[in-house]
Amino acid sequence: MQFDSFTPWSDSRTPALAIVARGDQIRTVSPTWHEVRSQSRPDRKYEVRIRRDRWSCSCPFHRSTRRVCIHILAIRLRDGLGEPSEVGSPAYDCPGCGSTRVIKFGRRHNVGGSVHRFLCRACGTRFTHRPGELRLRHHTRTVALALDLYFRGLSLRNVSEHFRQAYSVRVSPTTIYRWIAQFVPGATRWMDSLGARTGEQWNIDETVVRADGNPRWVWNVVDATTRFLLATHVSRLRRVRDARAVIRKAKMATPDLPLEVRTDGLGAYRKAIGEELWFRSGGEVVNPHVRVPSIRAKKSNNLIERFNGTEKDRVKVMRGLHGRKGPKLLMEGLRVHYNMVRGHGGLGKTPAVAAGCEDPSGFRWNIIIQEATRPHLRGQAEIVLVTTTDHPHVQSTDCR
Repeated sequence: MQFDSFTPWSDSRTPALAIVARGDQIRTVSPTWHEVRSQSRPDRKYEVRIRRDRWSCSCPFHRSTRRVCIHILAIRLRDGLGEPSEVGSPAYDCPGCGSTRVIKFGRRHNVGGSVHRFLCRACGTRFTHRPGELRLRHHTRTVALALDLYFRGLSLRNVSEHFRQAYSVRVSPTTIYRWIAQFVPGATRWMDSLGARTGEQWNIDETVVRADGNPRWVWNVVDATTRFLLATHVSRLRRVRDARAVIRKAKMATPDLPLEVRTDGLGAYRKAIGEELWFRSGGEVVNPHVRVPSIRAKKSNNLIERFNGTEKDRVKVMRGLHGRKGPKLLMEGLRVHYNMVRGHGGLGKTPAVAAGCEDPSGFRWNIIIQEATRPHLRGQAEIVLVTTTDHPHVQSTDCR
């Protein structure tokens, strides 16, 4: 998941005409949807959409600057629409109606600096343009660096102090927490949509953390083959429905289901696993649950106990977790960091790569945020569980 360098071209008409001349670089899916092949990376395609008079492209240049790129220009030249008037000028789409009839309308001066104001002639909306792809005051890379430092063990205040000393950037701890709350859920959903391929054995265990001085149980499901953390769940009690909740989350993160699930002696596991992961072997209904008697047994649960240690290494240096969302945000963010960012010492790569997902080489948190905030495409794969009378583990992938 590498991205092209998005430096503005001095002459955008020439490369656009070259795309049109080749003849096989543009594919029209519908009158308002086109696919244009990248010129620097032939294996990558960018999507150009048209909504009313608004043009958009999924390439990094257009997403960062909101200016007309060579992919949009190529389609306009091919269809005889000519060059739009905003080519070469810093005009942007109206956030209210999506119109490109936007003009400069003075400047706005605030603590973050001086920024241009714009006026939409179609609907009268006045707005400013933020420099980052996500229309934030700070660039996406700054947000990604904050999340990376936080999930590597720094506190919110230490991350804020690091930005002040190293980059002369003032970011309050509260702002960093808002970034975590804003981007971690989307990153989790995007990671689960990748459909990680797992092995035949899962390990499940629960550990305790404290939030507002009260104990909270954190349930984790790890695949033994790839070390991929499939799901995490926070609850007040250790009930059967809590065990079933984390198993249901794990089932939605992979198209593969296990033939063996190892746990400790908690009584809720056997019933929960039997109801969620049963399968037929011949004419017999099989419950894949395996209770591990001790850490010295031949079949142990030490794999997930080791992960619990990694999780607690991050939690124990915190002054405390607060509210209902605090523990959930931390655990879900740690799951993304553990699977896709942090290299696994035993595997020599990240668990996501071991599970068959493409490696987001480069600054991984930055790429994860960019991918997680992209608009959901119509043809995105969605995992649907299909239960049959012969084998409930048969699953299919439905594109909707």
